[in-house]
Amino acid sequence: MKTYELLLILPGTYDDTSASRFVKDLENTLSKFNAKINEVQLNGKLQLAYSIKDKKSAFQVIARITAEPKDISAIKERMKLVEELLRFEIYNVPEMVAS
Repeated sequence: MKTYELLLILPGTYDDTSASRFVKDLENTLSKFNAKINEVQLNGKLQLAYSIKDKKSAFQVIARITAEPKDISAIKERMKLVEELLRFEIYNVPEMVAS
């Protein structure tokens, strides 16, 4: 299994509580792909440089996950179906940094 960082941009109407609820739901979804959330960082609200889906502010969440490389494309496809997400990205974390 490899380590990845999952960047989530949620609507600015989210707060720590609703973002935590979203992360719990996400954890259930990821478990279907044999992926696991190791660490979550709730970065709070931020002003966007440009509107995304008519939203001017967003709530940023960064999650460090472990998953098999073959499952990442399926996870990305599933994430595209989540309507609450304004944007998301999955980054590969080099092994030296992951340790």
